[in-house]
Amino acid sequence: MRSIVCLFFVSAFVAASAPAFAQVYGAVTGTDVSRAESAMVSVYCRIPGTQRAWVSSGVVIQSDTTGDERRGEVVITTAHGVGHYGDDRHDECFVEGPDGGHYRVIRTFNPPTLASSWEDWAVVVTSRPFEGPAVRLPVRGIQGVEGDVPVAMVGRDFTNPQCRLSRSRRVNDGGRLVYTHTCGSRRGLSGAPILAQVDGEMAVIAINVGRLSGGAGPGQRAIARGVGDGFDAMIQRGFEASAPLR
Repeated sequence: MRSIVCLFFVSAFVAASAPAFAQVYGAVTGTDVSRAESAMVSVYCRIPGTQRAWVSSGVVIQSDTTGDERRGEVVITTAHGVGHYGDDRHDECFVEGPDGGHYRVIRTFNPPTLASSWEDWAVVVTSRPFEGPAVRLPVRGIQGVEGDVPVAMVGRDFTNPQCRLSRSRRVNDGGRLVYTHTCGSRRGLSGAPILAQVDGEMAVIAINVGRLSGGAGPGQRAIARGVGDGFDAMIQRGFEASAPLR
């Protein structure tokens, strides 16, 4: 059996801003990845009844509408790393920021179940902004991907020319075709951001949601997310929860 890697794809959370034309994807540079590394964090949530924690990576994202002022950071990560499906429990979770500090999670948004890897996403909001200069990355969608798209995954070798993304013609999860990538993965990279140059701007277009085993054939598995999957609304709720109190 070959190992396969799941990704959770993201699209622009403001539907009205989605372009009506095909997006242009370009190669990601080392400078892009170095900057993005400062936006990757770790999310810890205690496993109920134990002294252990689920741990996953996450990425700090920026809003297209609310500006830079906020009372907390908005992070997208994996649902299996948060572990609390169908509710907004957060009292056992914290984010380790780029500065090494621990930031309490005050809100969690995720699907009610984890029936398939299509639902393996979560949005968490911290109690306060990170110390020091904030690096927050834009989120963009995949619009009609055809062929291979050059990408980079934070935590992997960004110089790897084989790190590409494409739509699978036969691998599915929950009855839906998925995307595949060839960046590879390792333990601790669930939730790591997948980057691409989209219309000249570096953006997060996916998060890695972990390594699976199965008979799906070569390559790695990725999950596409559309507007109807509920993620857009949860991202928006995250930004609303992080907005300054007036």
